[in-house]
Amino acid sequence: MLGILAAAAVLTGYLGTLLGQTLTFVADEFELSRTDQGIVSAWGRLGTLLAIGVVALADRQGRRKIAVLATAAGAIGAVATAAAPNAFGFVAAQVVMRTFSAALGTVILVYAVEEMPAGARAYALSLMGMASALGAGMVLWVLPIADLATEAWRIAFVPPVLALPLAWSFHRNLPESKWYRSGSCEAKLSDRIGPLLVLAAITFSIALYLAPADQFRNEFLRDERGFSAGQITLFVLTTATPGGLGLLIAGRMADTVGRKVVLAVATALGLGALTLVFNTTGVAMWLLALAAAIFSSGLLPSLGVYRGELFPSNVRNRAVGWISASGVAGAVCGLALTGWLSDRWGSIGSVIAVLWLAPLAGLVLALVALPETIGRSLEELNPEDYSPS
Repeated sequence: MLGILAAAAVLTGYLGTLLGQTLTFVADEFELSRTDQGIVSAWGRLGTLLAIGVVALADRQGRRKIAVLATAAGAIGAVATAAAPNAFGFVAAQVVMRTFSAALGTVILVYAVEEMPAGARAYALSLMGMASALGAGMVLWVLPIADLATEAWRIAFVPPVLALPLAWSFHRNLPESKWYRSGSCEAKLSDRIGPLLVLAAITFSIALYLAPADQFRNEFLRDERGFSAGQITLFVLTTATPGGLGLLIAGRMADTVGRKVVLAVATALGLGALTLVFNTTGVAMWLLALAAAIFSSGLLPSLGVYRGELFPSNVRNRAVGWISASGVAGAVCGLALTGWLSDRWGSIGSVIAVLWLAPLAGLVLALVALPETIGRSLEELNPEDYSPS
């Protein structure tokens, strides 16, 4: 099961990274300013809002069906992006791609929470995170092609067509989650409004910071540090790859030491180092990027596992969908604000420094309002559910 989910995570990692890695080259072809880039990126991410309707079907029709549909549709959306005639067509295709990419990411997260043992849920998410990072890294394999011609960025959106056979493989080999239809039919999402709002607020605050830090990194490296596409690839690969080790350690610690301890380290040290990356040069920038990748990787297993654990099985996908939507709202606000302020301040780093205050506030809320869930079964956390046979 974990191997199948990891294969899906590779695809979500690739699709989820495409926009951020290529937009600076897309901007050259379509003549987009930084403000325009922020708007285009924000609109592209609105696909995650539409994903709520898709993942809601996973609670009613089954996780497996939606996983297969999202895999195929996400790949088709990527190929459509490669053929976009203008900025409007680019955004429209990205909405489709990211809608189903987000839906697939939600469903496989729920699968992992439901299928893995209580003492290994966060660790399983860390392994899936490594698979997703592999997918994200694959974008960098083809990114140097973008230097060859103004339109060459389109090539990066073609490889996802290989996911169409993957969708058929999921159809044949992915079993339905044993928790599907195991929860009380009377359970409602409104019964968990407290945890839902808390996690939504925390996710909003982190996305407000992370989305522009990720989206404008290449723009920062090209315009403010003079990097070429090849140098950007070298920088990201050498500084981000060791983050996989941090992800494994963080996942294990989240299952043994505590989710909130790992979240605190990731937010304070990891995102703090990332903030300094945008405000330094030379060797220090490379070393800080390495530290940021290692420490911030703890965000996934520590916060991600809460999304599935704190909600009954028959509303679990919807809960994760709404929490993800709050992240989109945060990302849209962060991207628009960063694009607008960086055009006026003449610096991306100063804006990133200000935005770091948001995840720090989210951390305080997490420490105060979230329970510790180490080793607790889903039935214990959600009495409405009964253990599936």
